[in-house]
Amino acid sequence: MGDKRNKSGRFAGAALAVSLAIPLSGCIAAAVPLAYAAIAATSGFEAYKVVQTSTGGSIHVGFVGQDGKENPPQPLPTVRRVAVWPSDEGNVRFAEKLSASGRFDVTPPARVAVILAGAKMATDLTQLTEREQVDAFETVCQESHADLIFASRALGSSVNANTFSLSRANTTSRADLFAFSCAKRSIIWRDQIALVIDLGEKVPSTAEIAQAGGDAWAERVMQAPTI
Repeated sequence: MGDKRNKSGRFAGAALAVSLAIPLSGCIAAAVPLAYAAIAATSGFEAYKVVQTSTGGSIHVGFVGQDGKENPPQPLPTVRRVAVWPSDEGNVRFAEKLSASGRFDVTPPARVAVILAGAKMATDLTQLTEREQVDAFETVCQESHADLIFASRALGSSVNANTFSLSRANTTSRADLFAFSCAKRSIIWRDQIALVIDLGEKVPSTAEIAQAGGDAWAERVMQAPTI
């Protein structure tokens, strides 16, 4: 009984770690709900990249549709100035990677948080009405002089203990990614990211998971065709 309780706690802890590492902010009205049954099971999941963790496990990152197969990145307008909505370590890593690429002038999440605090606006988009969300985005557009604002919305996490198989236990976490155009005053780009984490002896740190997700998100943006 003690061994079962320890395993259960480890799996629950992994789910919490993953949910914290995926960006938690987002525009509910703009999100397009998708079925992710194909992602919940690792079979059929086409990973964009696989990252080995320091705990002996691995993180499979993908951008997938309803069939579990990878979708090509959607086009983005050619812009120089972008802002990243504040949420967690994943958003910070994403902003760092965009800045390091040399392609973008980035207003980082911390600066966006200061702008919103000065305007007495919440950073948690789930607490805002559709009108308030647009107002918040436009405030950041004006103060940061950005052309695009990147943000995200968590879609939840699930745990697969694989009790009756030889496969490792894993957790699956997913999120909507989107970009708000300051010129068009609307969401003009959307994507979906999924992270399937095969657990080693220990749960990967939130920093490792955030790095894997943030890196893949930034690569996705930089690989997107321009319009």
